[in-house]
Amino acid sequence: MYDVVNLGAYQVGITDTIIFDSNYTYEQYGYKGKKPYFVKIWHPLQGQQKKNYVTIRDFFHLKQNNLLNEVQDSLMNIYKRHFIRDYLSENLENGNENNFNPYSMDQVFELIEKENTHSISAPIIGKSNYPIIIYYNGSQGHPFENFLLAEYFASRGYIFVAASFELQFGNSSFGMLPYERYHSKEYEESLKTIVRFSKSLTSSSNIYFIGHSMGAQMGLRTFGNDTTIKGMVSLETSIEFKNDLEKIKEMWPEVYQSVITEKVYYPFPILLCAATGQAKPFFFFENLRAAEVTYLSTVSEFEHNAYLSLFYLRYFIDDKVIQSDKYIIKNRLPLYVKHLDTIYNFINNRRENKILNKRESIIITE
Repeated sequence: MYDVVNLGAYQVGITDTIIFDSNYTYEQYGYKGKKPYFVKIWHPLQGQQKKNYVTIRDFFHLKQNNLLNEVQDSLMNIYKRHFIRDYLSENLENGNENNFNPYSMDQVFELIEKENTHSISAPIIGKSNYPIIIYYNGSQGHPFENFLLAEYFASRGYIFVAASFELQFGNSSFGMLPYERYHSKEYEESLKTIVRFSKSLTSSSNIYFIGHSMGAQMGLRTFGNDTTIKGMVSLETSIEFKNDLEKIKEMWPEVYQSVITEKVYYPFPILLCAATGQAKPFFFFENLRAAEVTYLSTVSEFEHNAYLSLFYLRYFIDDKVIQSDKYIIKNRLPLYVKHLDTIYNFINNRRENKILNKRESIIITE
């Protein structure tokens, strides 16, 4: 995959840590205590290091914490199930279930796990002056779902932080808070906790946010009237395709409340991405109040998960597994790379508060 995605001058380090949030409790799988966030950090490495790259398997196996063994094991099992559900099970050509005969889904997953990344396991040493990217995954997604995006930025001198914002609570759907906590702003406050942690890694004031789907919505719910971040990239909230305000209000009431009812102001540039096929503002976000708004679309079809690195992994085991829909993944890959370039240019060109104070619509062609 790295003959398609061009990384920058820095080698990329990756490290894990756990943050405990004293504002919220978590009780599950024998653990009872402060709410944990399992955090991955990609960062630029100084000098040349031996290329002992971590594999995809390492993403699905956290370093164990004695207090959280069962929590971590359960989380990794959920991540595996969701990976198979979201990236292996469905044939992109016809919507039917994939048949990778003679391989089972588990065996295909194991083949993918063997693939190397271009990240080297290495701790962050001291406080740097690198700018920060904070990433929030989509609903029931993976914190590492966009590892190529993380490597792309880290290799160009950014620290990239992603966390497990979603946990299992009782018998609820994965990621859903208990009813009594659902309207408590816990999702938004959790994101602010990760922002505070991220700020401790650098002396730079250049902090940016990227979110996919629900993660993008969370940025809109959290950062209104907030000068903490210097820019935001939304990777398809799902709202861009809707033109019925009442339906939007019903399905995404928190975003509706911020954007339409309260008309909050976002004092930073926002790049909104959605594959609508048209170079024009997205209906719901046409009147979004922000320092700067860019609407980015594609001419070609671009699936909701095509914004994510995990979407492309099975294409790279094609020499082992027959896949009738591989041409679709192949066709999306150049568009994914163009998104990487566009996102980087959007953020990097707006460093040091260089806001262009404009609204524009652009479209990515083949």
